[in-house]
Amino acid sequence: MKLCPDCISGVVLPGTPGGKMVKIGAIDVYLASPPPEARAKAADKSAVVLFTDVFGLPLGNPKVMADSFAKELGLDVWVPDMFNGKPPIKNEDIMPYDHQDLGSPWPWWKFAGFIWNMAWTAPSMFIGSNSQKKVFARMRVFVETLKKEKGIQKVGAVGYCYGGAAILSLIPYHVLASAVICHPGGFDPKQVDHIDFPTSWVTCEEDFVMGPKLADAAEAQFAARAARAKQADEPVPPAYEFRRYMGTRHGFACRPAQTTEWFKKTLL
Repeated sequence: MKLCPDCISGVVLPGTPGGKMVKIGAIDVYLASPPPEARAKAADKSAVVLFTDVFGLPLGNPKVMADSFAKELGLDVWVPDMFNGKPPIKNEDIMPYDHQDLGSPWPWWKFAGFIWNMAWTAPSMFIGSNSQKKVFARMRVFVETLKKEKGIQKVGAVGYCYGGAAILSLIPYHVLASAVICHPGGFDPKQVDHIDFPTSWVTCEEDFVMGPKLADAAEAQFAARAARAKQADEPVPPAYEFRRYMGTRHGFACRPAQTTEWFKKTLL
């Protein structure tokens, strides 16, 4: 998992969350449900899980987005508290998203603020109950428990930065039916050949983790995988798509339109 100043920059989305907090196993979860009249026929067997960035569930943004997704899709959207109430970055430490000139270095003051934040928060991301290994393990148990307790057969996941990396960590466990991966905080090209569910990738023009070169290489790897399967007369690999939003940097924004569009094709 990699972090940069863009990972801890942003704005608070307008809106008041309309869902509720529930428990799934030992995990606190925000549940956004569609209005009864808008509930999809597949809602009893399909659902969406939203994996947050390093600000976790205390920041209202993922709750507001979950409400929007639930309304648009007609499905329940579950947002787990990935960090058990102790996210690496606190709400009050969010840095302004005011440096958007592509190709230019981060201002010294922003980089200094990032280093200061990391000095206090980095240890918790590598040791203790919120180490990356333990967070990813909790999320696997969460998805498995959600499916078992609620009788859900198809789980679509959307993840942002840290949450995108969390989705990729679930590849070996075959618990997802679809995913939207937004500027992931970690990516290994070797993972491509093991993905067994449809994926939609949200990438940006400038990204220190998954920049255009790596995104293009990953897309080419997906295409090569499909070509090999066709040549060998093997089953067609899962669908995929890559969308790059020009003029944007890592952590630039959430794209709810792409998310709902993808899940309508792969979950409903």
